[in-house]
This record gives sequence, structure tokens and C-alpha cells, in this order.
Amino acid sequence: MEAPRVRVFRVEGLDCADCALKVEKALSGVPGVVQAQVSFASGKAYLHLEVPGAEKEAERVVSALGYRLRPEGEAGRSVFGPWRWALASGGLLLLAFLASFLLPPGLASWGYGLAALVGVFPLARRAVAVFRQNPFSMQTLVTVATLGAMLIGAEAEAAVVVFLFLVGEVLEAYSVAQARRGLRVLGELLPRRAYRLGDGGVEEVPLEALRVGDRVRVPPGERVPADGVVLSGEALVEEAAFTGEPLPQAKAQGDRVYGGSLVAEGSLVLRVERSPKEGFLAEMERLVEEALLKKSQVERVVDAFSRRYTPAVLALAGFVALVLPLFQGDFLGHLYKALALLLIACPCALVVSVPAAIAAGVARGARAGVLFKSGAALERLAGVRYVALDKTGTLTLGRPRLVRVVPFGVSAEEALALAKGVAEGSSHPLARAVREALGPKALPSEEHRAVPGLGAFARVEGKEVGLVRPEAWDLPPEVEAQVKALAEEGLSLSLLVKEGAPLALLAFQDTPRLEAREALAGLRRLGLKLLLLTGDRETSALVLGTAIGLFPEEMRAGLSPVGKLRLVEEMESRGGVAMVGDGVNDTPALARARVGLAVAEGTGMALQSADVGLLSLSALPQAFRLSRLTLGVVRQNVALAVGLKGLFLLTTLVGLTGLWPAVLADNGALILVTLNSLRLLWTRL
Repeated sequence: MEAPRVRVFRVEGLDCADCALKVEKALSGVPGVVQAQVSFASGKAYLHLEVPGAEKEAERVVSALGYRLRPEGEAGRSVFGPWRWALASGGLLLLAFLASFLLPPGLASWGYGLAALVGVFPLARRAVAVFRQNPFSMQTLVTVATLGAMLIGAEAEAAVVVFLFLVGEVLEAYSVAQARRGLRVLGELLPRRAYRLGDGGVEEVPLEALRVGDRVRVPPGERVPADGVVLSGEALVEEAAFTGEPLPQAKAQGDRVYGGSLVAEGSLVLRVERSPKEGFLAEMERLVEEALLKKSQVERVVDAFSRRYTPAVLALAGFVALVLPLFQGDFLGHLYKALALLLIACPCALVVSVPAAIAAGVARGARAGVLFKSGAALERLAGVRYVALDKTGTLTLGRPRLVRVVPFGVSAEEALALAKGVAEGSSHPLARAVREALGPKALPSEEHRAVPGLGAFARVEGKEVGLVRPEAWDLPPEVEAQVKALAEEGLSLSLLVKEGAPLALLAFQDTPRLEAREALAGLRRLGLKLLLLTGDRETSALVLGTAIGLFPEEMRAGLSPVGKLRLVEEMESRGGVAMVGDGVNDTPALARARVGLAVAEGTGMALQSADVGLLSLSALPQAFRLSRLTLGVVRQNVALAVGLKGLFLLTTLVGLTGLWPAVLADNGALILVTLNSLRLLWTRL
């Protein structure tokens, strides 16, 4: 048997969270489907198949439930809910209302009855299809309430009830479609064409025709068609959709650009590194969809409550219809109340209240450069009090540059030429900084070797020359004094030696990120407590921390990965901590923190251990603000759903409201929580 493969489908007609649960349960029972996951927020089904052709049976099963399964990428219908049935039912209802002024009351009631039957037909058909999976679906409850109202002679009210419900389903489908469009907005950034450079010059080709290695030209005002590296040209590129940075960034030869970013000024020629459909935008969309499949704690609590809510209200309806008439009489009056309670029994608005907000929050985060891997991470971030930050690569660019050469008995130019010769054979970050430094060219070198814990060596002009750690070398007093003075400035040092004799000290500095100071200030404005954790010397930490606005008491230097882990555990016990890092040494702390956030430029291991990916440090305060806003919307949604249901439950029991207000309460709550969630997509962070 072949290994399970994952196929992604769009589910047409998936208008409520309860529908998603029914479809998921049905798909899980299809032979050959190892696992089925259905996301209401994205409207997609993820099938793990181990038998070829199992998707055909899956399509048949879903079709029997009244939905349609389409392969991802295939064009679907742009129809919002049962609008045709709503139109037909509404037309008949209007005709019956007009006829009531012209015809005898008995004949008008037949018109209302016809309007009710036409409207309830698609609901009854759906109720029968899903009865085995869910005998208490909203379609079943509305069908029973409508037919019951007709039996007790309330044909006009039955027609109004079913018409309002159909209109509500149309509006609900429209709002859900708008929410899902917000999830796909990133993919729409890619252009439909590209200008590919070939032997015959520039040719305009469809986006799908691009291949890895192709050279493309991006003129001003156009979007970059695929992830790539700039070969020539200079331009200002807007990357706000990826990094949240509103100002255009300068790009030149050797810089990487994202597919979908906008060339505001200038033009570029770039080499395609990844195909358009597999680039960074596609990864972001995949992370968003995976996050929506992982429920938050609030969502699990609401689901558990809703599973108990419907049976409880149904039991109450049965008590009102069957028991109360024995003591109070008025059987038809109590039956009418029970039918209204049936409509209030559906927990759709409550079930949707949390995933709709989480979906909008995750989608808004992706557009701001914050990639949440789960709804739980989005929820947990709102409860954090402390933020622990790594230094190198997180608050700094992680690329040290040579800032000073202090020679001993030779010229600075000669020392740098020798150092570049040694650096040619090393991959160390300081060696790279030496190679990139302005000045003389490297002298010819050979026999390169590295000594762990000591440094790099090579033969230059027949002599052994090395770049070594000063603290690992026996230094003359005057050199040791220079080492101490430079170290106090927070500089990283490398000692150039020739045949064992010191020739020069090379001083390096890691540049703070331009956005670091503002990002930390933004965290402080949110009331968060900051702590810098670094393995560097205390002097280096103080210099960097002071430059970006940290106080000495907010820094911890000389820490090993275990030391970082212990501090994170301590802060977690005092109220919750978020860890922000980028390297392998941050992995244990990222995994232990309540929420781990990794800068996307970091190592793959750090990104895997983190709960949230940051495309830039400036997105860090936005992540916290978005988490708090989303949790606020979740609370508002739950209050709306429970409040409206509870209000109409009481008013129905005391006889103040009837069938059609109950439908308005159900559909109204559903539409309100969806629209309230949608505003997260456009909120400013």
C-alpha cells in the first residue's frame, strides 16, 4: 500500500461550522481516507489518501450531503447560498400578502402555505441528507418548526419564518465568502504575466510559464512575479504585505526580493529562485491554512458548550410542548412556544463566533508580517507579561562588519590584505566580514585549515598566517591592553598573527536593526516587560542595549542555551513569557516559552520550534496588538451569540416573541459575529 498523500479540495456550500463538522465526519468514513480535516474558515478539506481513486467516493459522499467537493485551484461557482429558493419563497409570500386583500382569508392561507412549502423544500432535503450525521441540524429544526406552524394554522408565520431563514443563509454565505477572500488576498498579489529575458530579447509570458533560473525584468509600477535574486538594476520595492514595513526598501545586485512585492521606483533584472506557485507567498498561505486547522482553547470550550446547549434547549422545548399543557392547558399555545424554542436551539452563531475571529486574526497577521502557526498561539500571546529577546540576528542584523584595524608594526593595508587571504578559506561570520571589507585585495593563499575554538589559518606568501581568538593567544602587554580597551567598547575581536607573532587586531561590530528601537518602544507602550538574553560579553550587550533603548537591568549576558532556558522558565512561572529568537541556540527557550516567536531570517530549526514567524522585527508589537484585538473580538462575539440567544429564549418562554423573531435572533447573531470578525481584516495595528 502506498504512503498516504494529501489532497486539498474546496467544499462548496460550506456556510457554517456545524456543516464543516458534518462533512469532516462523513469524509473520515470513506474507504481509503486515512484522515480528513475540514476547515470552515478557509472552506477547504484536506484528505490523507492511501487508495488511488478514493477522492471519487469522497466526492459522492459529500454530494449526498448537499455539498460539492472541487479540487483546489479549479474554478467554482460564485453563488451565495440558496438565493434562488429565497427569491421564489419571497415572491410567493408577497403574492399571498397582496392576495389577502383581494381574496377570502381561507384562500390567502393557501398562498402562504405554498410559499412556506417552496421555501422549506431545500431545507428539508438537506435535513434528510445529514440526518444520520446530525439529527438536530438547523435545517431539521427549521423544517419541523415550519411544518408544525402550518399544522396549527399559522401558515403566514410559517412562510415568513422560512423566508427569513433563507435570506439569512444567503447573507451568511456572502459574509463567509468575504472572510475567505481575506485569507486568499496574499495570493492575489502575484501578477498574471512576466517579462522574461531570452536570447531574442524580452518576451511577455504567462506567470505559469516561469521556471527556476529564468531571468525576468520588472519595470517600475509592476509587481515581482516570483521569489528571486537581483542580477542588475536598483529600485525601491514595497514589501508592506510581507514585512509590515510601510516604506519602500532599496534593492540592488545580490538582494533577495519576494514575489508579489511592488517595484515603486527604478527597475530590476532578477533570477527566479522559486516558481511563483511555490514561493514565499504560497508558504504564507499554507501556514495560515494550517493555523486554522488547529483550534484554540477558547474554541474548544465553546465547542464543548455548544454540544450541550442544543440538547438542553430541545429538552426544554419538549417540556413546554408536552408537560406544561397538562397543568396549564392551551396545548396549541405551548406547541407554538416549543416550535420557537426549536429555532433558538441551534448554536450556529456561538460555534462560528470563535473560528471566524481567529481566522480573520490569522489572515490579518499574515498581511502584517506575522505568521501564526495556530489559533492557540494567537490566543496565548494576549496573556503574556514578559518578552525575552535574543541579541544577535534578532535585535541586530546578524552580520558583523569590520569597523577598525589596529596594526602592530605593519600598515593597516598590509594587515588587511593578509587577513583577507586567510579569510578566503573560512565560512565564519567574522571571516566573511573581512572579505567584504573595503580596502586592498586578498593576497594569494593556500593550505587553509580551521582549528575549533582557536581560529582559521592559511599559508600566505609562504608564511603561516592566522585569524585567532585573542583570549586563546599568549599576548604581549601592549596588545593585551588594546584588547581590553576595544572589548570595553563592545566590539568583537580577531587577532591577526604571522608565524605566531601578533600583527594586528581586527574589531567588528554587529549593526542594530533600524527598527529595533521603535519595536521595543512599541512593546513598552503595550505594558510588556523586556529582557535581553545573550551569550555575548556584558560589555557588548550593554553597548547594543543602550543603543536601542534598553536599560542595564533589562540585560542578561554570557548565557548558554541552558541559561536562557532557565531564565525563560523562571519568567513563565511569574506570569507568562514570549521568547523572540533566530538561532539554533534559541531553540530550547523558544519551545519552552508560552509563545515562541522567530525572525524569518533565522535558522530553520528556530522557525520550526517557534509558534509565530516574524518577517521583520517591526512586526513584533503588531503581533501583540493583533492578539489582544482578536481576543477582544472573540469575547464580543460570544457575548453577542449567547446574549441574543438567551434574550429570545426568555422572551419566547414568557410569550413576548414568536417564530419569526426567533429566526431573526439566530440569523442575526450569526451575521453580526461574522461581520464583527471581518473588521479585524482592515483594522490598523
